[in-house]
Amino acid sequence: MIGLSDLLLEHLLIAQIGLESAENVLRAILYFVITIFVLVTVHEFGHFIAGRIFGMRVPVFSVGMGRRLFGFNKINGLTLGPLDPEAELKLENNTDYRLSMLPIGGYAKIEGMIDETQNEVLPEEIQPWEFRAKPWWQKSIVICAGVIMNTLLAWAILSGQFYFYGTEGPATTTVGYVSHGSISKSDGLRPGDRIVSVAGQPVSNWMEVENAALKQNFGKDFSLEFERDGHTYSALYRSDEMGSLKNIDKQFGLEPVGYAAPKLDSVIPDLAAAKAGLRKGDSILAVNGTAISTPDAFVDAISSHPLQPIAVEFLRNGNRMTATVTPDAKGIIGVFHSGDYLGRTVSVNYGLGASISEGWNGLWTVARLTVETIREIFSGKLAVQEALGGPVKIAQYASKSAAGGLETFLFFMATLSISLALINILPIPALDGGHLLIILIEAILGHELSQRFKLNFQKVGIAILLFLMVFMVINDIRTL
Repeated sequence: MIGLSDLLLEHLLIAQIGLESAENVLRAILYFVITIFVLVTVHEFGHFIAGRIFGMRVPVFSVGMGRRLFGFNKINGLTLGPLDPEAELKLENNTDYRLSMLPIGGYAKIEGMIDETQNEVLPEEIQPWEFRAKPWWQKSIVICAGVIMNTLLAWAILSGQFYFYGTEGPATTTVGYVSHGSISKSDGLRPGDRIVSVAGQPVSNWMEVENAALKQNFGKDFSLEFERDGHTYSALYRSDEMGSLKNIDKQFGLEPVGYAAPKLDSVIPDLAAAKAGLRKGDSILAVNGTAISTPDAFVDAISSHPLQPIAVEFLRNGNRMTATVTPDAKGIIGVFHSGDYLGRTVSVNYGLGASISEGWNGLWTVARLTVETIREIFSGKLAVQEALGGPVKIAQYASKSAAGGLETFLFFMATLSISLALINILPIPALDGGHLLIILIEAILGHELSQRFKLNFQKVGIAILLFLMVFMVINDIRTL
């Protein structure tokens, strides 16, 4: 149950939502297993190591779920197959580190903890090594340790990407397109304007423009200075007009000069574009006679004509062709497209310290986007079926991001790790946040709640999560 915003998906460069062959299905399953295996194992390792630090017995730490294939502990050594129940009881303060059959995660079994796997009440006598014997603050840390590990994993991935890959972007600061309805449009910016500074900070390439406008000054009022015909002008961007982080790219609404004609990466069957004869690989040249120079220009041209027939000129195999397409009520024709940047680019490399700092900034950006998505779900502004994805959708995104290369796949895994952390800490029964809520209530009351209540609390959570999972799987299949 992972929430991903539209902006994140754009950054992941996911070109098509859909599984087109048995090979794609197998690839999606493979990358889904890798993704979940890593994220859940890291999460459970957090619980495990925190429990051990505070003297709790953790008889089992399993990589994978289900039947034990083999494992090692100090009492029995290396053994194959399931561990005899009596042998597990004799582990005492030792842990059986095992590999289990199903590579869909892992788990840490902490003694004295009532969780979603518990069916019966624990013995009345509390042992000093049990979870329930520890002070509330230690129990809270153990519960939050999984979320902390997922956050650290995301930070490490993002920092590593800056360190090993750096960043690359357009070397120009000249505007190539201004989106309709954006603040830049209302402030009078035009294609051909050259941006000189943002918030008083001189800029020499497009990465510096976006970093200053969309990151450093998010939530602040700032000015943007630009040159036109030898004169310098200033545009004011107000924080209340820029809106949420999720929509800030659209509100800023600027693209640099140098893009090639947008190319269709995929065309969804039975929708308007496919019915009009558009195909994967077509390069868009014009819409209703207006030349299309950037990806955003194509989006604006299509979305501004809902339910109206429009003429789309495109290039196919060197031939210039025209198709009449009618967008639906939302201004959608059913294509995924991209635009290659043909202008001069500049690369920026980062040292270790700068990489860690940029990774932290990236972590907070993704976290804020996820929080905004969750807030919009609970406020009713965003439909659950549009915002959340189940296993099928996660498998699709994992496969498509992997097709974009290691860097794209790792970024997907980092964003998913952050989403997993934030959703897991919500105060919902059976999630870590639900356990934390019980711990804090008990700390305030000064005594434990009844075991029966906690068992029923977890069962309610399991029922809610199962319902949501079934709902999301059905929704995933419906959107295929």
